Amino acid sequence: MSPREAVIAFWATANARQWEEFAALLHPRMAYHVPQTRERAEGREGFVDVFRTWPGDWIAHVETVVADERAAFSVIRFVVDGTADTGISLFGFEGGLISSVTDWWPVPYDPPARASAWLNRY
Repeated sequence: MSPREAVIAFWATANARQWEEFAALLHPRMAYHVPQTRERAEGREGFVDVFRTWPGDWIAHVETVVADERAAFSVIRFVVDGTADTGISLFGFEGGLISSVTDWWPVPYDPPARASAWLNRY
């Protein structure tokens, strides 16, 4: 699977709440970072839990994916409980699997309360 195809599958499986298929796209040593809110999660299990427990009724509409053989960017319209925001994600790859995701949100915000014990502030 190409990085472009992996990112499209990433968002599709997340939206469908297909957590086993979602996890299969991720490297075991997956790293997730949100510089804006100073949040991070380490490992496949932790990253899946962050998405699985994300608060609210959400969906990510993919607007753009740009990729080469080593990395990809996506731009999404992330809708939670009727409110839409733009999200920009940088995906890194190792061994054909997504090994890192760094998220940026152009509009400043305070992170919502999290149910996942895997998400930490730094």
